[in-house]
Amino acid sequence: MMRKVTLQPRQESLLSGYRVPEPSFDCTSLPFSTLAPIWDHMRNRNWEAASAQARQAMDQSRIFHPEERAAMEMALAEAQRQMGATEPARRMAGRSLDLYPNQLASHMIQVNVLAGRKDFLAAYLHLSNLAVGDTQTAWDTVLSSTETHTLLAAWSWQLGEWEDVADHLVSAYPEGLETMPAPLREDFFRLALYRNNPGDAAAVASIMIRDRSESEADEVLQAISQQGWQEEALVLYTQFYESRSESQLLRRRLVALNIKQGHIDEARRLSGSGALRLAA
Repeated sequence: MMRKVTLQPRQESLLSGYRVPEPSFDCTSLPFSTLAPIWDHMRNRNWEAASAQARQAMDQSRIFHPEERAAMEMALAEAQRQMGATEPARRMAGRSLDLYPNQLASHMIQVNVLAGRKDFLAAYLHLSNLAVGDTQTAWDTVLSSTETHTLLAAWSWQLGEWEDVADHLVSAYPEGLETMPAPLREDFFRLALYRNNPGDAAAVASIMIRDRSESEADEVLQAISQQGWQEEALVLYTQFYESRSESQLLRRRLVALNIKQGHIDEARRLSGSGALRLAA
């Protein structure tokens, strides 16, 4: 008996667990010497020591360069976020942005707070509406187009906005499905089923099954077949069968699909090309 193929829950996808990249604090060519000890503590994840160092530096009785103060506020905000003080972190990041608007790091702290609260719509709107120019400061965060669109896709996934997920993944990997990481291709396959898009499902499945075992590939192709996309399933099974013509399982699948598609002569040819065992 043919088993019903079920997808993994969307909560177990790569996108459902995708996280906002954290500042690395790995820069050693900082524009202000006061930042060096703070960055050392942050790089070593010594959040309390970094917070104390930043507060001590900011308590100095002198006039700060706006960028210097902004960098300290940003580091203090991230240290507070890491220690669970998310609301103070959000406010500190806001103060950093007031002092030095042309940065990404403090924005990313704020969206990290929003995502941590599962306020995915607010995080999406915040990031998608950013208009940060090319930063010239060494302490700022750099976010590639791929990372940006993958984040937006992840939040769209959490919101169940499947068309937005697809649009962002295409923007994240404009050179095509081949360039996506394998776990993300699996999400794109699930996405095609959610969107009722047989073309996308077949395109990504043709890549996914290349290096899979017969049973693993069969599970992917059965998901397409059971969705009602018999023509796409037939093409993919035929291609997969070309290098595995001894497989009884694949031959049974092809016979059944050819019969459903009205290709009776091809079904007979396949049935007669070997001893077809009628196992489940």
